[in-house]
Amino acid sequence: MLCLTHLFRKPASLLLGVVSLGISSLSMAQDFTENCVNINSQQQLIEQYIEQAPYRQALPSKTATFSYSQDQSYQAYLDYAQNLIAQRNPRAMMSCPLSSQSYQLLAKQQQWLGMPKVVQLIAPFELSHTDNSKAVLLIHGLTDSPYHFHDLAWHFYQQGYDVRTLLLPGHGTAPSDLVNVTYKQWQQAADYAIERTAKDYQQVYLGGFSTGGALILNHLLEQPDNKPAIKGVMLWSPASQASSGVAWMAKYVSWLSTWLDKEGDIDFAKYESFPYNAGAQVHGLMKRMNKRLAKADTLPDIPLLVVASEHDQTISTAVTLELLGQWQSKQTGAAKSANHLVYYGEQSSIPEALNSKVMVEFPSCTTASCSAVKDVAHTATINAPSNPHYGENGHYRNCSHYLADLPSYQQCKQSKSVVKGEKTEQNLAQYPHLQRLSYNPYYQKMLRSIEQFMQ
Repeated sequence: MLCLTHLFRKPASLLLGVVSLGISSLSMAQDFTENCVNINSQQQLIEQYIEQAPYRQALPSKTATFSYSQDQSYQAYLDYAQNLIAQRNPRAMMSCPLSSQSYQLLAKQQQWLGMPKVVQLIAPFELSHTDNSKAVLLIHGLTDSPYHFHDLAWHFYQQGYDVRTLLLPGHGTAPSDLVNVTYKQWQQAADYAIERTAKDYQQVYLGGFSTGGALILNHLLEQPDNKPAIKGVMLWSPASQASSGVAWMAKYVSWLSTWLDKEGDIDFAKYESFPYNAGAQVHGLMKRMNKRLAKADTLPDIPLLVVASEHDQTISTAVTLELLGQWQSKQTGAAKSANHLVYYGEQSSIPEALNSKVMVEFPSCTTASCSAVKDVAHTATINAPSNPHYGENGHYRNCSHYLADLPSYQQCKQSKSVVKGEKTEQNLAQYPHLQRLSYNPYYQKMLRSIEQFMQ
């Protein structure tokens, strides 16, 4: 989910055909053939992309809308979503020399040949065993794509679960598709995926990152009927309330202006440019969820696992902890004893009442990799350090917080001595070229916590 804390602080036509979508539409270098990785090292191209926006606007298409009816199989949904991305994403067929274990399994199942394409990496997917009765459904965050779950999906698959992911409307194509989307469309898609998966499997776990977490909770609050198939909910950096005190203004600003941020959109797996409407919609979703939670007398007997960072600069962690406390206090069944918090922060920042009622873990790490990280970022909780794109040695660097200062932006993108962490005021002041952390240095410890929760 793109940060809402910077509220109030830049397509060219690509009529090249499907085969040539992997080649830059901008005549910037005769000998440079763009792929999803090497653009990250081309600073001149990045700056021109900020101005010329070849990947900010979705391509026109005639793809029919999906009904999200429970009569539609999940495979029918996956086919629809992949076709939508192929038609509307300007670089859907761009080569992407990255691979994950989830992709390798999908390539084998789907008989994909050759180098991965962007569409194959960001489309929603399903990892399945033969004759399985248990599944995990994963829902991504605002501006993200299902690629963000390639690491966790592989872990759950190895644990014997089928894994499904969902693509939220307006995502996977281009940032312009978020200009008119509504959170009700996101909720409709989430409701379909949850209900369809609960219908197809006897045992289901739901997992959501940021906005995906809010959609899951809102579903359980608005449709509280007995859901025996759902055994637990896992939330990473869940969207509870924006850390910015002016996030509510996005709705009104969106009437006057389209874009909060205009970036180069070089990250194939998520949007970098950010329309005001996107912030307005997630604000509306969180507001609705919190109202429902406050009014509820009792809550579903479904345990929560929450993974959160004290220093999250996108979402208010204090409100997230309050949300977990309310969920705990309003449950009446046995599930309340299984609620679990994995917390990257100080114990003193957790309310005493919550600390005494919920199982809380404070992961520690003594490796050089962990000690070099300056606070776990909102964007970091779900990706493994080994992720080839977002990991410790990944190709992509999150430097959006320097967009107004291009020299610092360039240093963050290119310097060999950047520090990684969350973009707190203190860290930005102390570390001049801070790279926002995009992987979880405590990933393996988190996996053990997840296994314990699911058992």
